[in-house]
Amino acid sequence: MKKFNSLILLTLLMTSLTGCNSSSNVPPLVPINDKDISIVYTTDVHCGFDDSKYLGYSAVYQYKENLKENNYVSLVDSGDFLQGDFIGAISKGEYIIEVMNRVNYDVITLGNHEFDYGMDILKERLTEFNGEVTSCNFSYIGHKEDKFTMVKPYVIKEYGNISVGYIGVTTPTTLTVSDPTNFIEDGEVAYSFGADTKEEFYSLIQNNIDSCKNDGADYIILLSHLGSTNNYAPFRSLDVISNTTGVTAFLDGHAHIDMPWKTVKNKNDIDTLVVDTGYKMNDFASLTISKYGTLSYEFINSDPSTIERSSEVSAYIKTITDKATEEGNKVVANIDIDLSITDENGKRMIRNREMPIGNLVSDAYRNIASSDIGIVNGGGIRANLSKGDVTYMNIMNVHPYGNELVKKKTTGSKILDYLEFTSMKTEHERIRDDKPVGESGAFAHVSGLRYTIDTSIPTSVVTTSSGDFIKVDGPRRVKNVQVLENDTYVDIDPNKEYIIASHNFLLDKGGDGANMFIDDETIPYKKILDFEVLIEYVVNVLNGHLVDKYSSTQGRINVL
Repeated sequence: MKKFNSLILLTLLMTSLTGCNSSSNVPPLVPINDKDISIVYTTDVHCGFDDSKYLGYSAVYQYKENLKENNYVSLVDSGDFLQGDFIGAISKGEYIIEVMNRVNYDVITLGNHEFDYGMDILKERLTEFNGEVTSCNFSYIGHKEDKFTMVKPYVIKEYGNISVGYIGVTTPTTLTVSDPTNFIEDGEVAYSFGADTKEEFYSLIQNNIDSCKNDGADYIILLSHLGSTNNYAPFRSLDVISNTTGVTAFLDGHAHIDMPWKTVKNKNDIDTLVVDTGYKMNDFASLTISKYGTLSYEFINSDPSTIERSSEVSAYIKTITDKATEEGNKVVANIDIDLSITDENGKRMIRNREMPIGNLVSDAYRNIASSDIGIVNGGGIRANLSKGDVTYMNIMNVHPYGNELVKKKTTGSKILDYLEFTSMKTEHERIRDDKPVGESGAFAHVSGLRYTIDTSIPTSVVTTSSGDFIKVDGPRRVKNVQVLENDTYVDIDPNKEYIIASHNFLLDKGGDGANMFIDDETIPYKKILDFEVLIEYVVNVLNGHLVDKYSSTQGRINVL
């Protein structure tokens, strides 16, 4: 078997059939099983199975197959697999399920993004899935048909003499971070995620742990899509660990962080394993219960170019991506104008001047999210749109990163700081020595705003050494900022609250150093990707008719 880059540690000794921690430092002399049990785990794959970028399903499958030479093996996932890239969006997750079936996933739990395509689509995807689905806190509380009878609170699997119980837990914030309308029937909430209070949530999970043990599970594995970072408190995996007992390991997800295996004290002050393998299949992990009852674990983060892969799975994935590409090349609109990120001489202007294509993209955020203001960074607009037939892929190439639409409440003063920050490099000249000057990937394209940049005033923006915004400390070069209200531009009010829309790279992560919106209140809205925002606007709102609004700039950004 090929040796993987990993962390392998022998840890907690287990008694023969209870799965409880033992104080002994010597494994039992008599085996309790005929073979070891290995549980291979992924999370937050978000359609990231491209072999050229990520470890991918072909590597996970080969790793699993290698283990099967001597072990019982199961493959599990802690959620957020259906959504996150073009291949998921164009098939509403169908292509993802096809691949997961090919690599033989045994048990999965539901992440918040599984619900993004709506309940009917999710029912179809889970019906197509060959393995078992568990989420102990997801339930139907409506008065019609329960579409999700295939979702069990827990699943018990037999491995020789040993039974392992898998309990799924889905973040309670799914009701708001996915499209809230998905959970409404006849004007009422028809689904529950078991979290009216944190105490009820912990109790619900403990009851399922106890029931799973009473039904014969010797070891309990929580497939938890909860996250471990502070912003997910009090429903973090770490909160659940410290308020429950009886779990062998938490295979966590949702936070998109690499957290190699560690131990956390449970309610009875007993060490409990927890791990998170990040995002987009950059890592995966495994837990092994030896035939003597001891635990060992691995965290696999090899270089994608060197890891062992299944050629058969790689070939199968290529057939799926080829199907997606064929779908992506279908015409979705016919547009009546060329839109470019360059000027007439082919010089890039999207990072230092107002451009019609920048207006289009920022308008898309403002319109689709029904917000006061739409903003987008020039560095996030990557390709031209040509007049005539336009495909799904053509539009995706304009706005390709797969960031999510986010809608927040912010203040006029923060918007002013944002505009000051994003124009700090702007110069009076656009071109010098036949090259663009004053470029910045953060340069703001705006909808619902207009303003002037006075380049005669040196920037007074203070940043960290890495370029993150700190403050404006001096005269401002951005002037005459106005907000569109009732089809009329009025002066921005620094103290007024405005609704702003963009993508999560900018509003949640402070992309390009524009960190002023990170802590602002998020307004729940359906989770769609950046290119989906643009497609919905161009195809469904404008019906490809762009010439009236986007044949020229509109004076939104005036550079002096």
